[in-house]
Amino acid sequence: MPTPIFRRFRNQTLLLDQAAPLPVLNVGMLLTNEPVTDTTTRYISVTADDWEDSVNSSDHPIAHQWLSAYFGQELKPESAIVIFYDESADTKPSTVLQDADDKLAEWYIGCYFDNSVGAIANQTDFAQWIQAQPVERQAILLTNDPNAFNVSTGTDIGAQLRGLSYSRTTLIFHPTGVVNGKDLTNNRPDAGALGRMLPTYPETGGIFEQWDYKAFAGSFDSGLSAAQQETLISKGYNFVETFANTAFTHLFNGRTCTGREIRLQWGADWFDANVQASLANYAFRNPLMAFDQETFSDVEAIYLDWGNRAIERRLLTNFTVNMPDPDTIPASVRVTGKASLNDLYLGTLNSAIDEWSVTGKWVLGGV
Repeated sequence: MPTPIFRRFRNQTLLLDQAAPLPVLNVGMLLTNEPVTDTTTRYISVTADDWEDSVNSSDHPIAHQWLSAYFGQELKPESAIVIFYDESADTKPSTVLQDADDKLAEWYIGCYFDNSVGAIANQTDFAQWIQAQPVERQAILLTNDPNAFNVSTGTDIGAQLRGLSYSRTTLIFHPTGVVNGKDLTNNRPDAGALGRMLPTYPETGGIFEQWDYKAFAGSFDSGLSAAQQETLISKGYNFVETFANTAFTHLFNGRTCTGREIRLQWGADWFDANVQASLANYAFRNPLMAFDQETFSDVEAIYLDWGNRAIERRLLTNFTVNMPDPDTIPASVRVTGKASLNDLYLGTLNSAIDEWSVTGKWVLGGV
């Protein structure tokens, strides 16, 4: 029989085409008590084009208002997740969030439907779940509790979450009723801010923008005095303000209840997710990861690459990696197969400016 060519000239290709998934970092979520679905399905995903097919103003007024603000900005997110919290059957929000998570609901920043004083316990439970998750997420909670700008009380949600150092939760105080001729009862600046900012996610380029001084539609000035504003800031709140004689309405000051910039938390989560994926991809595509110079040099390059990208996105002003000599790793560590490196890298945060206060001089000249 004829000799097949592969007997003399053999070539085989191994396809190393697996890639580590990245968590969603640009999708908002609303937890609502309105039955947008059932507790078995637990959540729905909607887009800017089709959300009104699933959520209507008569059956789901809160979710409809939230999604109207979310998708009603000059920049529009691609999608949102709406999770159903059945208050008659579900014990607490964290149980519902975990169930939706188990059912693979993918989102990054979540909001809660109720902004009343009576929601504080559930909002705290919501924030606690966010803070404890291994998958990095954030929360934006809205409240109309007037105790928020009462400096002498600690019962409001801001005082409580700030005291707990829940650095992944942003709080917005927004009053209810008519303020300066505008009815704020169903106003959802949490959704408006999300809808405006999530599309700026710099997945392939650009920068992480600060969250204040970004005009968004559908929300109105909170009608606060200067003293009330200062108290709110001191207790970890954001608020909606419109500059006098303009139509520029924005969220001030774009920080979580501990004073951390939403932008920097978002950027840190982006960095962690991408480094983790890059390390996984390295493992998928290399025949050996070991306690040797080749592996440590490759891993150092991964961290330097993402550190430099963080600088390009204006999260950091400087980034260094202090990779140890693999020969210094003791045998007791090597035998475990786990490389635990402490203080491996150092980045200098590029902090945003929220306010300016400047003085100067004009000096009389001449001879």
